[in-house]
Amino acid sequence: MMLITSLLMSINQLLPVVILAVLLGLIVPLNQRQLCIYAVIGIVMSLVFVQGAAWVSQLFDHRGLEFMQMLLCIVIFAAALISCQQRSQAAAVALVATMTLYLSHYMIYLVSFWHSKDTAEPLILGTLLGVGICISFGVLLFFLLESVVKRAGVQPLVVLLALNATAKLLILLDLASQVDLLDVTSNYLDWRGFLVENSELGRVLKALLGYEATPSKTALWVYVVAALVFIALARVLKIKKAEEPVCGS
Repeated sequence: MMLITSLLMSINQLLPVVILAVLLGLIVPLNQRQLCIYAVIGIVMSLVFVQGAAWVSQLFDHRGLEFMQMLLCIVIFAAALISCQQRSQAAAVALVATMTLYLSHYMIYLVSFWHSKDTAEPLILGTLLGVGICISFGVLLFFLLESVVKRAGVQPLVVLLALNATAKLLILLDLASQVDLLDVTSNYLDWRGFLVENSELGRVLKALLGYEATPSKTALWVYVVAALVFIALARVLKIKKAEEPVCGS
């Protein structure tokens, strides 16, 4: 049971990071050295976030942790958008913020069960299997999207990045609802008959596009509007970058 739980936890928390790294790596683009540096920074920031979680949670009437996670979601969306101008600094911010958001939960999970003799071995095995699956998926996704770029240009990837970044705003909505900051409509759609969220494809689509089997109508509207705004602004930023004067001209 612990083996399966660790495997699923690894996939749920690592796959969104791997997918974003692949998208940014092709859009900006980023080389392996840059990705490794950003990964190290992201791991360090995740550790810092975990260490400071107890203190942060006491802020804003014990809602500090939720507010910090909401801020990370906004940073990811904005940084991913600016990355469409092929700015590596923005890509670094988006990747590090994503790692902080997801890996902090993952590290807390690992630490919670690490010291138990009964759970340590399946925990390590499940984690290694999950990491291997995520890396393998990332490699396959990279070559698939690379072929898409060669045939259709980078615009399809910008659309994927828009949907991926907008999915973080759905996390923001959930967090805002948890701290009574936002009253999300009680009207929900049910797509479980079409695709269950916890299925293999459902997990991939959740990490890639933010798929939810029972989204609220509020979340659906936010997703559609924010994605369209992202795509429109990305196009504007690309045009502005193309119009920037070249130094020395």
